[in-house]
Amino acid sequence: MILGGLGLLSTLPVLADDSPLKLVELIVCQEVANRSCQAPARSFGPDIEVVTCLSKVDGATGEAFITHVWLFEGKETRREKLPLKTQSYRTWSSKRVNGLPGKWRVEVFDPLDRSIGVVDFIVEPPKGAP
Repeated sequence: MILGGLGLLSTLPVLADDSPLKLVELIVCQEVANRSCQAPARSFGPDIEVVTCLSKVDGATGEAFITHVWLFEGKETRREKLPLKTQSYRTWSSKRVNGLPGKWRVEVFDPLDRSIGVVDFIVEPPKGAP
């Protein structure tokens, strides 16, 4: 397991051991300020506009990168390639989730498309919605 900010946990798939990149932090939040997640959570209210996923990765060399894959109800909605500029690097991507209540997931992949981490979160439906 990896430990994120404020005790948020995410599990790593077994394949992560094959990658030289190690995900040491994976958090979803409302925004990133000063390279830190602000208002981290695993459940967001129906009024949330955007959710941001922050990853801290160790082990990068050369022109390394990770890819954030955003899934809504099991279907891919966004894929963003993020460069890793130093050996230990924080990077993030954001997704507009307004009007899309349900189950969300961000999965992180290394350059060889190996999963190195995943974080799940929920966007709550408006009050009185089915």
